[in-house]
Order: sequence, then structure tokens, then C-alpha cells
Amino acid sequence: MPTIEPSPTFLPAEPTLTAAPATTAAPGPTATAGFSPAFQELRATLELFSREKLEEGASAVLVKARVGQQEWELASGVRSQDTGDPVQPSDLFPVGEQYRSFLAVSVMKLVDEGRLGLADRVAAYLPGSLAADSPVTIRELLGDAIEVPDAGDLSEGALTGADATGLLGQVVERLRGAPLEAVLQTEVLTPLNLRSTQLLEANAAVPETLIHGYVQLEGQNVDVTGAPLPDGISSGGLVSTLKDVSEFHAALLRGRLLSPSGLVAMKGTVFADDGFGLDHWDDRCTNGLYYGYTGDIPGYGSVSITSADGNRQLSIFMAYPPQPVTSRPSALALEMTGVAQVALNSGCRFQFR
Repeated sequence: MPTIEPSPTFLPAEPTLTAAPATTAAPGPTATAGFSPAFQELRATLELFSREKLEEGASAVLVKARVGQQEWELASGVRSQDTGDPVQPSDLFPVGEQYRSFLAVSVMKLVDEGRLGLADRVAAYLPGSLAADSPVTIRELLGDAIEVPDAGDLSEGALTGADATGLLGQVVERLRGAPLEAVLQTEVLTPLNLRSTQLLEANAAVPETLIHGYVQLEGQNVDVTGAPLPDGISSGGLVSTLKDVSEFHAALLRGRLLSPSGLVAMKGTVFADDGFGLDHWDDRCTNGLYYGYTGDIPGYGSVSITSADGNRQLSIFMAYPPQPVTSRPSALALEMTGVAQVALNSGCRFQFR
């Protein structure tokens, strides 16, 4: 088990900015040539957000935005407070619950193949995981946390998002006859050439380019990268990059991973709070919806949102200012999601009000 020790305070490194080859903008915070006025407004909003979060104690903020042929990346802060190495746009980041979007694709592929039904009871595939007569279905696991009237080896009461994700992973492994890591590699990562995305176990060796996260324990800032936390909270899980997460969502929404009916099911209805492994937000550029997901785990927050046609995207990763460990959602995750929606809306010339 990695040793958790207090980390010294380190001043954030100067931001790294890159522009897409299609533009003539040179790297630097003031480069705007080749970007439309609306895209420049998007950039300004996100640069201000990044500066504010670093001043509040975040150790790293990474951003990737794309509107048509216009692309821009920002990487501000340090990869580790111990080394002070500046972050890069290609650095690995634990994306937390965004893993549910990847997992939902594998579940819906089984539905597309007729091997799994959304109305099927979970207990039929995983005897002993829930009470034998439990009515909980695959559809419910793909949605929000639900009430479990009588659980087996899960405690009675609410089935958390983490519980649901774990059960869905077990169902996929049971039906595919392979570890979940191998299933995701075959069904999602390899077809899309997402070479930087991988599942890490808690206590696994920390990749050199993984951005470190920090929390407060007993009044001191500690590095929780790859280490278990109190109350069973673990920082293991899916790690990815701005590029990979953005390309995954664009490919999903353009129909490269699922049948049309499978994609419609993942998106959910207009009046639903969310779909299966996808949240949605108002897209004022089209009067439609953005789709994506947020990640919020101790030390880290992330959000990725994409227009329905996959043409406009924004992903933000942040190594949070150190906070006490809690099971409640971080206010920073909500703030980051709100900023992402406002910024991407500002990237179009006309908006519906």
C-alpha cells in the first residue's frame, strides 16, 4: 500500500496552451488569430476559471475545447506538488464516474445483441448479489441510485451509484466470460484507438504521467494518488486523457459504438434527468441538448460535454484544492459543470434563450 504523507505547498507552473493545427494561433494566453469572436469568448471564460481555481489551491486544471475546426487546449498547474513538474494536456487523469459512460456502452452492446434485456432482473444473472426475489432491473442499475427493499450481500436501503456500477460490471463479465478490462479494451478502447485510457486497481503502480490529487486528512494535505482512503473510498478506477475522453463522446454520439436504438436509450428522454451513462444539459446553440458525464472523487473532478452531433465539445479536468474527504458531491464539481455549459454555449454565434 502506498504511504500517505503530507505534501509541501508548490506554486502552480505557468500554463501550457496549444492551438489546433487548423488555426494560425501561436501558443500563449493572448493568441487569438484564427479563432472566431465567439470561440475567443469561450477561451476567455475558461482561462479565467482556470486562474481562479489555481488561486484557490487547485494543483492542476486542464481544458480541451472544440467547435467545428477550432480546437484549443490549456494545461495549468503541476502534475505533482512534490516534483513541481508542469502538467501537460496529454497527462493521465482519474475521471471517476465518467467510467459509467464507458461501462454503459458495453451493457448496451449486450442489449443490442439480444443477450441482455433492460427489464431483466439483476438477481437472475448474479445469484446472491441481491435477494433472490429482488425486483431491481438492469434498467434501474443504469439509472440513478435506487432503493433496494431487501439486498443480499449489499446492505438494505439505498443502492449507491458505486454499487450499481459494480453490479453492472459483474453482469458484463458474466455474459462475456472475460474480465471487464478486456471487454472495454475490445469493445471501446481498441476500435477508437484510445491508447491512453485504462482501468487501474487501487494500490496499482502510479503511471508517471498521472496527475496527483490531494485531500485534507487531520488538517494536513495528503497525496491520495492510487492510495485507499478511509471508509472504503478508493481512487482506483478509469484513468484517461482530455483527448481520449473527448474522442469517446464524439464517437458515441455519432453512432460509431451502438445501434441507433441503443444510443437513443443511453441519451434518455428530453424530460428525464439523465439517460443510461449520460447526463444532459441545455444546448442554447441548437435549442437541443449536450450529452456527457461528470466525475467527482476525492482529489479530482472532471466533466465532458458534447453536442448531439459531436461537433462541439468541452472537457475540463481539475485536481481539486485539498478538501476533507466526504461522500457528498463536491460543490466544485457542480461549479465546473456549470462553467462548462456556459462556456460551450458562448462558443456559438447565435443562442436560443
